[in-house]
Amino acid sequence: MASPLAPEDLERARRTRRRPRPTQFDYLHVRLLVRDLGTALREAAADATDVLDVYCGTRPYEDLLPAGARIVGLDVPGNPYGLADVVSDEFLPFDDASFDLVLCTQAFDYLPRPADAVAEFRRVLRPGGSVVLTVPLVWEYDRSELVHRFTGPQLAGLFDGWSEVRVRESGGRGVVWATLTGSLLQKVEARARRLPLLRPVVTAGFGGLYAVVNGLGLALEAVERRAGSGDQALPMNLLLRARRPDDQ
Repeated sequence: MASPLAPEDLERARRTRRRPRPTQFDYLHVRLLVRDLGTALREAAADATDVLDVYCGTRPYEDLLPAGARIVGLDVPGNPYGLADVVSDEFLPFDDASFDLVLCTQAFDYLPRPADAVAEFRRVLRPGGSVVLTVPLVWEYDRSELVHRFTGPQLAGLFDGWSEVRVRESGGRGVVWATLTGSLLQKVEARARRLPLLRPVVTAGFGGLYAVVNGLGLALEAVERRAGSGDQALPMNLLLRARRPDDQ
């Protein structure tokens, strides 16, 4: 079992997911993810009273959910955060029609059978309830794990028969370039940090590099918007929102 994070490390991890800084390597990726989640949850969850956060991690987005909602966090055994209300290897160990909203951020791509997972989302939702999920399109992966990659039409196709199925592309080529470049620099930073005498210099220096890379990424995003991309897309993330039909 993974060791629980110290409170200060937990707070730092939550902050990087909810309030990223330009000096962190994945700033643009996270900033746009939070922006799009905020919009989707305002539209889909305004009246939700019971919310399920699937693979909740640090639970960084709870302030985007309706005030007063009952939020149940689900995670797997061995997660290091210790914030889940339910810890289980079973996927969605809940009664039928238990929730008004299912939230699943940056975890759906790890599920081995996506179609079965969608069926479980539908089972635990009340009629008219919504699911909001996000997945990366461009991101590194562990060769030892099964990880799916979805295009927008493919992700929407898994929710065939649902109502109001909408997929939003989050970030374009500029965000992809900045995030992947920042990820490479972060690996160099991790190696440099092994030398204790260099740590103060490394922290300041790489923070500055990340800020420059993120600034260039924003500039590239502006270039892409002006140039247009036609039918071709390379988003950093996809966000799907769908509603279970009222009569099913």
